Amino acid sequence: MSEPVTIDFGQRNSLWARTLLLLLAILIQGCGTESSASWTTSSPVRPGLFAPGVISTDMREYGITFSPDAREAYFTRRPRGGQPQVFVSYFRGGVWTEPVRWLFSGVHDEAPHVSSDGSSMIFVSRRPMPESGDRSDNIWISERTEAGWGIPTPLRGEVNQPRLNQEDFGSGMEMGPSLLPDGSILFWSRADPDWGADIYRSQVGPDGTYESPAALTLNSTGDESNAVLVPGGNFLIFQAYRDATAPGNQDLYVSRRNAYGWDSAVHLPAPFNSAFNDGYPSFSPDGRTFFFASDRRGASGYYDIWYVDASSLNLDALTR
Repeated sequence: MSEPVTIDFGQRNSLWARTLLLLLAILIQGCGTESSASWTTSSPVRPGLFAPGVISTDMREYGITFSPDAREAYFTRRPRGGQPQVFVSYFRGGVWTEPVRWLFSGVHDEAPHVSSDGSSMIFVSRRPMPESGDRSDNIWISERTEAGWGIPTPLRGEVNQPRLNQEDFGSGMEMGPSLLPDGSILFWSRADPDWGADIYRSQVGPDGTYESPAALTLNSTGDESNAVLVPGGNFLIFQAYRDATAPGNQDLYVSRRNAYGWDSAVHLPAPFNSAFNDGYPSFSPDGRTFFFASDRRGASGYYDIWYVDASSLNLDALTR
């Protein structure tokens, strides 16, 4: 029988300490390597299909947003002939996991937007409003704590408006919400059966409600929606149906901020716009990657999510 192994902790204390420090250093280095190998460090210089076969499939996917660490992707998925729902995929082991329906997504939910600190997610839903029962497209919010995502509630304030005609989904429709990084200003679009869709902004009040909606100066007689502020705050990118001479039906536009509001919008050139539909712009949490949805050729022919290095937009030169 072998002799039992004994350890004199008093004599070997320094050895154990050095060993533990070495193991800790290796662990930290390994974590750093995994982080630096994240998808956010390798965005293509020309638009590429994002997570093909996993996030971008033969269904309709659009409106992607991420947790602050860029390891959770929330997006809209709509089967052919079905209703849109919010799905989530996790970046693990260098790949995106098979998406699952978000816990609180119901029959008709879309256009999620996670706040920059990850504490909340706003999205559009046709679930009935608590008091009125209105089922038009309204903006809802879910707060996140250590326990996870909370039960969604309607966004408080003057943003959500009831449908004027319960048979007309084109009235009382709120679409494509996004927030400034500090959550102080909300951008979204409101559809009117007579005027089409326009982009609005609303400032958060002292009590946390969004007040005094105001239409942006960049709106036209066409439809503008799904606006997102470019990191840095000097540009706004949005989708629109506004120019019969544009190559596609729905296209991406950009406007530069000025002292009085926003300059006239500029049509993004190819390869961001195509002869097909392009829209639903968003950015990765670090601002280095630009995302949009398109039904252009080269993918499923139905809406897919595309991504590209944000610096290739060259917005400063484009809007001079």
